[in-house]
Amino acid sequence: MKSKKLKHPFFVIIGPSGSGKTRVAEAVFPKEYKVISHTTRPIRSEEQDDIDYYFETKEQFDYLVNTEALAEYDTYHGNQYGVGIAELLNKTKDHYAYDVLTIKGFQEIQKQFGNMVIPIFLEVSKKNVLSRLESREENEEIIKERGALYDQESGNIAKVREYPYHYIIDANQSFEKVVEAVKRVITEVTRLNLR
Repeated sequence: MKSKKLKHPFFVIIGPSGSGKTRVAEAVFPKEYKVISHTTRPIRSEEQDDIDYYFETKEQFDYLVNTEALAEYDTYHGNQYGVGIAELLNKTKDHYAYDVLTIKGFQEIQKQFGNMVIPIFLEVSKKNVLSRLESREENEEIIKERGALYDQESGNIAKVREYPYHYIIDANQSFEKVVEAVKRVITEVTRLNLR
């Protein structure tokens, strides 16, 4: 599928595992503004297909890749994730949209759609990440694995700074303050009238 231009900004929330990306995004953006990603990971009990993700089989996901229907795709914790071009264009038709992605996912989409793709990086200390992971995750292996990823993921801040319109939010502050900071970014970007 050939890429077209986005009519409104696409905000990409990036940050280390445990930085609060998903929770912050859900508090800032209206639910219907989310660009729903495709994934091969199993659905969790509290999730709904076509709302949280488009849950795909490996074969369905491969078909999306082979038909170039995805703006980006990546493997994370052994599962595949990808953003559909049609979904991205549709969600940004009448207003801005958002998704929580890896740095690689952001870079791939930014390459195709330029400065209308805005990265918001949640910067957080390793101490806070480990404490958050421990409070929500019982599996010690997963905590260790995600903690080990921290150095790599927090280093992505340097990559984000290379883009002309980027925002770094201190995610060590209270949840409410992080939400307010992200809301200010949205207001600022929508006033810029990017094209």
